[in-house]
Amino acid sequence: MSKTTVGIGERVAERRKLNGLTQAQLARRAHVSVSLVRKVEQGSAPASPAFTAAVAKALRTTVADLYDQPSLGYGAERDHLAQVETAVMEGPAAATGDPPSDLDLLAARLDKIAELQRRSRYQESSALMPVLLAELHTAAQAALAGARRERAHHLLATLYGCVVICLHRLASPLVSQAADRAAEAARFSGDPLLAALCDQERALPLMYRGSYDTAQRIVTRAQESITDHPSSPEALSARGAMHLRSAIIAARKHDAANSDAHLVEARELASYLPLHANFYDTAFCAPNVHIHSVAAAVEMQDGTTAIARNANYPLPPKTMRSRVAHHNIDLGRAWLLHGNHTKALQALNTARRLAPQQTRYHPMVTETVLTLARAERRRSDTLSGFAAWMGLTGW
Repeated sequence: MSKTTVGIGERVAERRKLNGLTQAQLARRAHVSVSLVRKVEQGSAPASPAFTAAVAKALRTTVADLYDQPSLGYGAERDHLAQVETAVMEGPAAATGDPPSDLDLLAARLDKIAELQRRSRYQESSALMPVLLAELHTAAQAALAGARRERAHHLLATLYGCVVICLHRLASPLVSQAADRAAEAARFSGDPLLAALCDQERALPLMYRGSYDTAQRIVTRAQESITDHPSSPEALSARGAMHLRSAIIAARKHDAANSDAHLVEARELASYLPLHANFYDTAFCAPNVHIHSVAAAVEMQDGTTAIARNANYPLPPKTMRSRVAHHNIDLGRAWLLHGNHTKALQALNTARRLAPQQTRYHPMVTETVLTLARAERRRSDTLSGFAAWMGLTGW
């Protein structure tokens, strides 16, 4: 089934008119410029996540509504989503009275899910999640105390972390509940670093909705909870991941100075870690700091700075594919903002090659492609082919 070709700008215009607002009135409510509202509605500028969240609040609707998520364009990737959502709702109640499975075997199955997630293979990872959630809840409840109980909860919290990312990518409204489940399990894991990381992950759905101040408070509290933790590669990774989250939150608030300060802190921490460090599956390392530095500039709608930051830093081989794909999605937006449409499409095609599921259903890819299409008087075969692959028709 084809995805709708209506972009965020057209949905904003429709809802603005239904609310009886002028572009100027909407701009005042959303604390954005009138010219930006006009350009987004006309399709000549892509809507950023910060713009979309601000306008959704002003129009008393949701970000998901403006993104048209979950879109009918989603295909087999969502086949198992309902079962994952049900498993999240069930939580500890899914535990059975059956003898618990061996934790080593459960850990191996969790490793497989985590690897699928790193490759953005959400259709496959989501198929495995519900049963493993039930088995880990069973194991956690059966282990009354000691190292086995802590390990079961550690595995459970880690799996819920995978669920959070999967639900976020597939536009589920249950991301927040999954994040709460992860944080609750982590509290019994005996690992304060994991507990802090799971706590700060609760900021993700709030960022999506534009609740940046609350999201930052959550991250700050998580940082403070491990201030006195002994330095180790794992602790450096946890602190660094939180600085990167804070850098993006500040960027979405258009606070360049604060965003840059967090990036400086993250870069310093990454300098003490291996090139492709991935403690706690955070992928916190020097290449990921670079990826976030480009993303932060894009969040502030500064394509020129994003391109300049990327100019002399080729990502090293073996950088995680999903991260490289997301980086190229950001570069597509950066080149569009910079005015180079050819390189924008090249970046999106790179993302498509690396992580097709992640690219096809990312709302910013849709916005970039539609903006490119409206800017072209004669549609190139490459742009038409990319749009057809995404399921965009009639544009």
